[in-house]
Amino acid sequence: MRFLSTFLLLLCFSQTVSFAQIKDDKIGYVDQQFVFENLPEFKKLNQEIILKSEQYDKILKGKYDEFEAKSKAFEKLVTAKSEETILRDKALELENLKKSFEEFQANSMEELKNYYGKKFTPIKQKVNEAIVFAGRQKGYVFILRMDLNPDGGDIWPVVLYARDSTANLSADILKNLGVDSTSASVRKIGIPQMLKKK
Repeated sequence: MRFLSTFLLLLCFSQTVSFAQIKDDKIGYVDQQFVFENLPEFKKLNQEIILKSEQYDKILKGKYDEFEAKSKAFEKLVTAKSEETILRDKALELENLKKSFEEFQANSMEELKNYYGKKFTPIKQKVNEAIVFAGRQKGYVFILRMDLNPDGGDIWPVVLYARDSTANLSADILKNLGVDSTSASVRKIGIPQMLKKK
């Protein structure tokens, strides 16, 4: 009986301690989109992607214009009832131009995707390390990530409800990354902003 009483006393004590620890635990959240948009490395990467895309678009437009011009020339040859040998040669040339356009389009998209992935990985790792550092430094038990709504519009938090004691650590993350958050762009969408209105 004495063993059972001691066991129950220890169980109650451990539950009280666990509850007390939960009450003091801090939960914060980070708007990663905000952090990335204000990080110089990410801005530079986006500019590089835009420049590469524009270069590829110019080449694709040139290939498309060449295809269109040769298609019109081919139609004129068909209307003029040119010899079969000439028509086959021009049809083969059009087919090769179309194939070249499609291959370049697919390859350029794949190259952009690979380039972005290669350059974004160290940026993401740097941000993740800054998030862990801020969480440890500020004594947070959990830091939640905000997700963009895939349908556009508002932001989806990972947790749909949180007490008022949550804190947005995005500015602290930017500070740890060496970016002045006072000059950072302001996001006006999201659950935290909606809660402040009420």
